[in-house]
Amino acid sequence: MRHNKIGFLHATSMACGLVLCACGGGGAAEPSAGETTGGGEAQYEGPMTSTDAVRGKELFDTNCGDCHPGGEADVGPSLIETPHTPARLRKQIREGSGKMKPFSEKRLPNEDMEAVLAYLASINAVK
Repeated sequence: MRHNKIGFLHATSMACGLVLCACGGGGAAEPSAGETTGGGEAQYEGPMTSTDAVRGKELFDTNCGDCHPGGEADVGPSLIETPHTPARLRKQIREGSGKMKPFSEKRLPNEDMEAVLAYLASINAVK
């Protein structure tokens, strides 16, 4: 019986961890003293390379919509209230901050990230 309880607790904690990771929650992603989150925005500079706002909306709804529904505030801040540059959004997506975990290129390829930016531009969340 004890083995079943441990297995259940392990499975439950794994499921909770996956849910938190999916929406970027689950702990602070702020760097500790001496740590960095990567480079500045310069490495993320450049024009948006996609105009596929329809695909971007699908990707946004799947990956970001739980915390920023329609670009508005919920668990995460509003993206529409204070529009950001493409470089700032790329950095946020790739490096994360606060409760938001980073999205690796494996999880959200650059092509898909650019489609998300096209969607965000269509709702005035990109300046």
